[in-house]
Amino acid sequence: MANEEAVMELMNQLVIADKHVIGDLMAHKGFWTAGVSAVNNSYKALNTLVEAGRIERGEGYYRLPSCKSEYKEHAQLLTKALTEILKLNLKTKIHREITLSDIGVRPDSLVFLKRENKAIMFSLEICNNEFPEFLVQKVNALRGYDGALQKFSHLFETNIKSFDIVVSGDITADGTFEFKQYLEEVKNV
Repeated sequence: MANEEAVMELMNQLVIADKHVIGDLMAHKGFWTAGVSAVNNSYKALNTLVEAGRIERGEGYYRLPSCKSEYKEHAQLLTKALTEILKLNLKTKIHREITLSDIGVRPDSLVFLKRENKAIMFSLEICNNEFPEFLVQKVNALRGYDGALQKFSHLFETNIKSFDIVVSGDITADGTFEFKQYLEEVKNV
């Protein structure tokens, strides 16, 4: 009735979210009617998952037990961007805030999208309150990472031949793509 497994799938992708985000996605996917109904149903499903020990409840949010975020601005912006990606209705695999210990970098998210025989992989960075130099350092580290394609192929269990760096926020860096424009191009491919 409450579609807990579908909600859990979304939580595994997002890692941290609130009942509004989950309700919106579940309505988008056709499980529930948009609006108050979706929010109420997501609230019930999320609390059932908390009771089962599969996720944790914070103050106004839910998260996987491995997540230590408290869903402040950066985490909320990242969840919002990942929600837009999930609404593309493509086969999607997300690794949120995974540390690439070889180069000491932690991308906000690594994303793999697939439609039929076409696939793309990108690193998503949320840059609203960061210094431009920090983004440039991250981009340079990712671009210079000799083992990137091998690491990403292992993570996504498919042969990754190239990757992009996509930025959402108020700063950019050479060699990156703007998030909204990138998603529009993905929709049209």
